[in-house]
Amino acid sequence: MLEIRKAASEDEEKIFKLIRELADAVGFAEQAPLIDIGIWSATLKKMLSSPDWVFLLALEDGEAAGLVLFFVRPTLTTGMNRATITEMVVTEKARGKGVGRVLVEEAKKHALQMGCSILAVSTELDNAGATGFYRKMGFTQERTYYEAQL
Repeated sequence: MLEIRKAASEDEEKIFKLIRELADAVGFAEQAPLIDIGIWSATLKKMLSSPDWVFLLALEDGEAAGLVLFFVRPTLTTGMNRATITEMVVTEKARGKGVGRVLVEEAKKHALQMGCSILAVSTELDNAGATGFYRKMGFTQERTYYEAQL
């Protein structure tokens, strides 16, 4: 049975494994040796304790099956809050079982409760699986996202 709940600090090991699986899937695994686990853990604790971040953990028979995390920020242009998904992963074992769909639907509910009018997400341009999934979930491409290395 699938359970979706807010993650807590005691879920750190589950979250780490899921984020590691995401890094492997999108080609960031080579950066993993550069990660200081102490800094990672402190950052996770800070995010989990913030009212602006929501971590939703999917568990199937007690085992981590997926994760979506988003942050909420106010916008001056609309006066409303905006939620942005920063990471989402479904384990390879759980893919195709509706876990991602349920995670996004729960994220939408939480975002609405937090006064959001928009739920946004970005993905790599060449990630056809993710872009197809988000389109099926009702997302439309509204902008082009740019970033600069600092």
